[in-house]
Amino acid sequence: MKLKKVAVPCITVCCDSSGPPAKIMLIPYGEVKSTKGNFIFDDEAAHELLARYENKKNDLVIDYEHQTLYNVQAPAAAWIKALEYRKGEGLFGVVEWTERGGSYVANKEYRYLSPVIMVRTSDHRAVALHSAALTNDPAIDGMIPLVAKNDLEDEMEDNMEFLKLLAQMLGLPETASETDVAAAVKALLEKESVSINKELRDLLEVDDKADINAIKGKIIAMKNPAGFVKVEKYQELQTQLAEKVKDELVTAALKDGKIAPAQKEWAETYALKDPEGFRGFLAMTAAGAVVPTGEVAGGEGVKPKQDADDQEMLIHKNLGLTADDLKKYGKQEEK
Repeated sequence: MKLKKVAVPCITVCCDSSGPPAKIMLIPYGEVKSTKGNFIFDDEAAHELLARYENKKNDLVIDYEHQTLYNVQAPAAAWIKALEYRKGEGLFGVVEWTERGGSYVANKEYRYLSPVIMVRTSDHRAVALHSAALTNDPAIDGMIPLVAKNDLEDEMEDNMEFLKLLAQMLGLPETASETDVAAAVKALLEKESVSINKELRDLLEVDDKADINAIKGKIIAMKNPAGFVKVEKYQELQTQLAEKVKDELVTAALKDGKIAPAQKEWAETYALKDPEGFRGFLAMTAAGAVVPTGEVAGGEGVKPKQDADDQEMLIHKNLGLTADDLKKYGKQEEK
């Protein structure tokens, strides 16, 4: 198994923003990107790294500018006394600072930490921690300083509380890692996407196997750019068509004697609002006329019968009209 050393600066967590941190993050979780070389730190990597650390009796050193690597005088700035792995967060170290090292950090003369790790070349996993160093020139731009302006410990706790809340909302245990939460959110979005896609296909009346091009084609066809009609114009045409149908139905009904001339206004309202219903009414009068046939409403000399016969009464009964209604609306005074 081949290993290579990589010196990478990492985020730190301080317990007191006015002094050096008592606990620092040595390696962040996931894929770490650096100008010194990218690597992965996950459960498998943490298991191997901690196993190697447990076999060492000496504390790991934090020096200045990686002097330990160059066979020169390399005084310690601090000692790593213990390691702690947090799933989804990374590797943390409990440190004991020397007086000078702690002073450098507290005074912000040294602001960043850079760990030296051993990376397995076969899968680029970090499997051993060699040492760490104080530096002002980290390989990753935008690193959080050892002593930050804000209390990073509180910020980390807030982030953990939010992570627990999010995990609870997703039905995950409180111990769920950021990776677990991210996977659950991704699955939820994919499920919602499938639901939306199905609703869209149903709405467009396309096959479930239709690809994006088929869906686009359906939408373009619905837009119909060549024959596009504005809503206002469409409504105007609909109104004109309804008026035409109404006129044709009422005129035919008068001509065939299906309605009396005095019923014309009522018939026009009925035919305009519900042409199919008016056609049904006319069908009920198919057995006979209620006024003399061959006459058109308004013709001279046309005098409707004074009293409704049995058939006419049946028709008006179906319409909810009484004999009094017929006398009031369905008759003309004698000239």
